[in-house]
Amino acid sequence: MHDAHLHISDIAFFKEMQKHQIEGIANAASPQEYHFLKELQAQYPKLRISAGIHPWQADTIAWEAMLPILQEAVILGEIGLDAVWCKTPMEKQKEVFEKQLQLGQQLHKPILLHLKGMEKEALPLLRKYPNTYLVHWYSCDDYLEDYMALDCWFTIGPSVGDDPAVTKVARKISLQHMLIESDGIDAIRWCEQKEVPLAAYRTYLTRSITRIAALRQIAEASLAAQLMDNYHHFLNKCELSV
Repeated sequence: MHDAHLHISDIAFFKEMQKHQIEGIANAASPQEYHFLKELQAQYPKLRISAGIHPWQADTIAWEAMLPILQEAVILGEIGLDAVWCKTPMEKQKEVFEKQLQLGQQLHKPILLHLKGMEKEALPLLRKYPNTYLVHWYSCDDYLEDYMALDCWFTIGPSVGDDPAVTKVARKISLQHMLIESDGIDAIRWCEQKEVPLAAYRTYLTRSITRIAALRQIAEASLAAQLMDNYHHFLNKCELSV
């Protein structure tokens, strides 16, 4: 099983991931977080690391501090634009976002996107910098076809089956461009609006597969195999950039 986008908030969550042999891409949004994840990766090579200046931190994380990490990481992200959950000035978000898009294109590094309330506005920039894009937990009712036309990959978040917009993504996108994600245990708790024990982490990934299989009217085992193939195919794209 894979988790194509997660945040590791503590060692206990990491141990749960290890215990179930879940492969995943953990996000580093600062130099400190990147070095912490590198230590974990040394213990568990099935952990991959993405790195990028998140829109929430576009005015607090120094470009010069992150640049060596962006150059080293196999995937850039999560990066993007956020007009809903973020107070960072939009002009600063756009400046940092475009610099990272440009770098990703120059270095041939796939990019993991965070888009909230700025799905339409991000499209011209993505068209300006053609690349392999993985859209994290897309939850907008509109513009999905535009992202599909860019040949984007998509992670389906744990709200599939509950959130109509996320469910629409799971119904419509190509199965060959679909991955699943938890966004980390804290995101699962936020999604469920209740305390979720660490021991339930794997259960929520499995639940996403079960719900998507029902939506697409295919066997759960077939979907699980397809998703793992997709994950390894995506990783191959990432590792070609190194």
